[in-house]
Amino acid sequence: MGINVSRAHSQAQKISQYAASLNELRNTLLHYKGSLNGNWHAEEVKLINQNIDSIGRELSQLQATLQSLSPDIISAANEIKREEDAREAAARAAAARQAALKEARLR
Repeated sequence: MGINVSRAHSQAQKISQYAASLNELRNTLLHYKGSLNGNWHAEEVKLINQNIDSIGRELSQLQATLQSLSPDIISAANEIKREEDAREAAARAAAARQAALKEARLR
């Protein structure tokens, strides 16, 4: 049973969608931070901002990691498929050579 390249592409697309969702979440978080800063002027806001910024950085890192995985998955799937195809072609060629040798011996 060989690799299902179509499924790998689908999974890579899903990972890209997750990355986009993380980016949207980060943007929403930053929007809330702006609203918070515009409407609440307390000492605690500084700590809240630091935590929001930290979460935003983590979301950005996760988003970048997921985004970089997607093409790697596709590339790996395509490479595996090429290797499988090459092995199958080599096996067919070897079988054909064996059959030709056997036929030549029978003559």
